[in-house]
Amino acid sequence: MSDRVRWVVVGAGTAGVVVASLLAAHPEYEVVLLEAGTAEPVSERGDSFFDALAAPGRTIDGLVASRVEGGPATPYRRGRGLGGSGVLNAMVALPGGPFDAEHRLYAETAHPAELGAVDRALLAASPDAAPVPLTRRGGHRLTVVDHYPLDDVEVRGDAGVDRIVLDGRRVVGVRLVDGTEVAADRVVLSAGAIGSPTILLRSGVDVPGVGEGLKDHPSAPITLALRADATADPSSLAVGTVLRRGPLQVLPLNHVGRTAVGYGVLMPALMRVRSEGSLRLHPDRPDDPSAPPHIDLRMLSHPDDMAGMVEAVALTLELLRDPAFERIVDASYVDDAGTGAAALDSPEAIAAWLPGHVGDYVHASCTCRMGVVVDERGAVRDHEALFVCDASVFPDIPEVNTNVPTAMLAEALVTRWTS
Repeated sequence: MSDRVRWVVVGAGTAGVVVASLLAAHPEYEVVLLEAGTAEPVSERGDSFFDALAAPGRTIDGLVASRVEGGPATPYRRGRGLGGSGVLNAMVALPGGPFDAEHRLYAETAHPAELGAVDRALLAASPDAAPVPLTRRGGHRLTVVDHYPLDDVEVRGDAGVDRIVLDGRRVVGVRLVDGTEVAADRVVLSAGAIGSPTILLRSGVDVPGVGEGLKDHPSAPITLALRADATADPSSLAVGTVLRRGPLQVLPLNHVGRTAVGYGVLMPALMRVRSEGSLRLHPDRPDDPSAPPHIDLRMLSHPDDMAGMVEAVALTLELLRDPAFERIVDASYVDDAGTGAAALDSPEAIAAWLPGHVGDYVHASCTCRMGVVVDERGAVRDHEALFVCDASVFPDIPEVNTNVPTAMLAEALVTRWTS
């Protein structure tokens, strides 16, 4: 029997990989990393996140969410397998958030020659636009595993976790979906802002606030029919620039993948979010680990968010009237029926349109908030040897894309556990 402290880390996304790698650097620790998906490194290294999304087995099947209260539940795409959602994202690597920690994620801006027509138009149309740091090197996507080695970690793929195993209030391990139990001295849930609270709820953890406070960044895509000379290769860089103006963000997409060649997008989004949603277990199958949770984002339920998104959409429509966009865009659409952007001709029209068309950035956060569910060390209140480390513990959603802040969080919490 080993006399080393055994940490079991649940989830091999950005947070889980950082946690496992840093803990394993301490010889007194034995680290086991459990991942529901494949433990094989990602092979898709291209510039288009649409290609990454299309890779088999890299997203969680059956996960849906309603964006606005009473709205339909539609697919909510979260990463699965080694690297998690960081393997599927647009590679945007903006630092920020409440945790002032170092991180190892390498980022570089694209060479000007790599920028697509929508990128270049955005740069020309607004002084607030700039090339954005991307987690890539020499045109190839990097993942968290490239920066945080797992050589000294026992990584188990196809090891979905059903629940934690408790001895009173002390965690002694986890139970996998196949019934196998994995013993642990300490358990870290890094299954993401959807997975971690779901495991806690299914385990009967009765700490108030689990699954509450859910936040994501609302967005509202405006589709661009591009002229022939502005059409991008669908394998090329999808995003190379961003416009940031206070809490507003406009993200350009030079293309939308292989299924709709000739189209691009301008994506207005709000990065300072007041609306809160919730997550709860499947109402008919609460004990079934294969049953997806019920996710209600309740976007735009706070009046500040509606006002912010109206401003973000109005800014985007103003950009589209700039000559730089008029040179590359044949038409712009605000729905699948082909309604032109000109229909959004007033703040009132934008506000009426938004509830039926608001989307998300898939930046789920805050469902195990620090100060509510966990303490400043990520320890679950009123429990022993149980920690959470992922975007669920953010006390508020960062005002930037969440990948880099999540790595910074993991660095900060491991430092607190080991110092």
